[in-house]
Amino acid sequence: MTIGVQASAASHASSAHGKAGLGSDYDAPTTEAERCRVAGSLMRSNFATVISSIRHNSRVIASERGAGDGPNAVKVLRPLVAQAHRILRERFEAGGSVEDYVCDRAKLADSAVIGLLHIASISSGLRNRSMVAPLAAVAVGGYGRRELAPGSDLDLLFLLPESNRACADGCAPATEACISAVVGGLWDLGFVLDHAVRSASECLELVRDDPTVLAGLLDRRFLWGGFSLFTSLDTAVTALLSGPDGGRWRDAVGRALSSTDRFASPETQGLGKEPDLKRGPGGLRDLQRAIWINAPGSGHPRLFTEPSLVDAHRFLWLVRCHLHLLAGRAEDRLSLSFQPGITRRLGLDAPRKSAAPLLMDLVRRHRWSVLAALNVPASAGKAMR
Repeated sequence: MTIGVQASAASHASSAHGKAGLGSDYDAPTTEAERCRVAGSLMRSNFATVISSIRHNSRVIASERGAGDGPNAVKVLRPLVAQAHRILRERFEAGGSVEDYVCDRAKLADSAVIGLLHIASISSGLRNRSMVAPLAAVAVGGYGRRELAPGSDLDLLFLLPESNRACADGCAPATEACISAVVGGLWDLGFVLDHAVRSASECLELVRDDPTVLAGLLDRRFLWGGFSLFTSLDTAVTALLSGPDGGRWRDAVGRALSSTDRFASPETQGLGKEPDLKRGPGGLRDLQRAIWINAPGSGHPRLFTEPSLVDAHRFLWLVRCHLHLLAGRAEDRLSLSFQPGITRRLGLDAPRKSAAPLLMDLVRRHRWSVLAALNVPASAGKAMR
């Protein structure tokens, strides 16, 4: 089936027509656009219902004495998570917004992470039902930004109290049991996890040796647990980026996010026939660097409004998500073998001729927009055309 999505204009299609209710005076949709709108609305409603079911079942499992074990939780939650994934994929492949798709995938992950933490923190004895756990879960990186492609990892940080550093093993037994149950449960639910277990001070020690750790912490988002633990990390990162050495750290983050040589030729930069949409020049990682250029001193990147970057962000994510679905894995290189399939999925194909050159022209145009943004001062960002 051809998806009626045209390049970067995918999210501009109007969905404001027709009636919102489905009462007795409801007029059945008569056009394909109206039918798609109604179907999308029903799928959004179904997705919200599934998310509510995940949260409800997590609370029920946690409240049942002796039933709060990992296998029981996974057995109950797995079909709900699979159903939510199916709804999101069908909605996206029917022409739904890529912004909604990646954000709702993060929302689904949030529900699974928080639900498993709620269950495991009680069953492990880490907390009772009324106390705050001596542990915090923080989404970082792409997960922190609420941007998850079909093959994306969950970048998850388990924050420990500083007192854990005094323990011989670095982590109290109940805390270790809780984290192990959550990690195992997430893998069993089908999520690919990239996690770390650290205190805020340990994060800062690693940052001093490896700026890529700091780059991951730019998009930190509290999920669950002791909010004071998250506040300590948030305050420390903000102080690092806004203090006397803030300029040095900001430059280090920029280099860590960079995948390009600004003065290299297009051929050297790899703007060729099989670009890497994430790590390649002008890809999504460079786009994050372009956003970082205009970030305030707090280290929380602000939303960008430059039209060319908005379009580039939308289109590159659109192609990347379709590429993951087509490949069935986390594939970010737009190889020649995948280009015809992506072309068909975007509705760019034409009878009796290949439209792959049109797809690649669009990819190049948006990647050059990102590279252009990296070559202008932050103060000139708003004036860039």
